[in-house]
Amino acid sequence: MVAGVTASALIEVFRAVVRAGRGFRQEEQRSAAALLAFLDHAGEQRLGQLACGLAVDPSVVSRQVVGLVRDGLIRRRPDPEDGRAGLLSLTDEGADWLRGHRDKEAQRLLAALDRWSEDDAATLLSLLRRLEDDVRGLSTKESPRAH
Repeated sequence: MVAGVTASALIEVFRAVVRAGRGFRQEEQRSAAALLAFLDHAGEQRLGQLACGLAVDPSVVSRQVVGLVRDGLIRRRPDPEDGRAGLLSLTDEGADWLRGHRDKEAQRLLAALDRWSEDDAATLLSLLRRLEDDVRGLSTKESPRAH
């Protein structure tokens, strides 16, 4: 059983890693990457679904969407089930931008892992995936829909 002190230390290390990673990117790029990655993973979405999935206010997503549509990275089409709503999806240009962004991020991580063995990196990946599964399992159990 993991002690509370260890769990707190893990949270602080995760936060420090995220903060350090943020230093590489501008806020606008982080926001665009998160939005595009969500669409890439989840597929076509309404703006409200997108905001919920990103855990941000719909007004924030709405502002981002305007710029990403203008830049040709996402497309908006009317929702056939509700003409008042729109559906958002990744364009080919958006997928290319996201691929390039992920490649740059992977290169930065490779540089950070330069002195790591393949076994150490594989162990970290395995443990992080296990943690992700366990955290998702908790949030599913705590969700009102799960009861």
